[in-house]
Amino acid sequence: MSKSVKLYQLSRKVHKWSGLILSVFFMFIAVTGLLLVYMIPLGVADELRVGKEASPSQSVPMDRVVSIAASQGLPNVNSVEDIFRIEYRPSANVYQVRFNNSQSVQIDASTGNVLSTNPDYSTFLITLHDGYFFGNWYRYTFLTITGLSLILLSFSGYYMFGFPLYKRRMAKKKARDLEV
Repeated sequence: MSKSVKLYQLSRKVHKWSGLILSVFFMFIAVTGLLLVYMIPLGVADELRVGKEASPSQSVPMDRVVSIAASQGLPNVNSVEDIFRIEYRPSANVYQVRFNNSQSVQIDASTGNVLSTNPDYSTFLITLHDGYFFGNWYRYTFLTITGLSLILLSFSGYYMFGFPLYKRRMAKKKARDLEV
């Protein structure tokens, strides 16, 4: 058996088994990614409100944003440590404060008025999707292995697709050369 045929057979085995084993991770990443893309129509995230139009220099200071968000009486929000992330959305002139407990507060950046305090599960989805929920050990081992395996699966798939085409083309060329 030639080296190219052996490489082809090895490529098929690697492709099949790594694809089967890692399909669980691929599916998990794909499902959480799709939920993130469609989070507003699915009701997973609170729709972004729009604050009063003003320049960023007129924005409420960050310490005031934190105190406003923390004072909303949300369940399991006791201190600044409960804040997961604060986002400033210049297009809407809004601060969006996301908490670890899937709560969100939207604050008008120029007035400090609270625009929304609805639940927002996008934080949970983001942490699932990027692996933060499981910790750095998951992010740097499983997600790295998953990403590298996706690259390996792509190349082995290209090879398995291209090798038979190449062999057929060579066989046709050899047959033409024999006819001449």
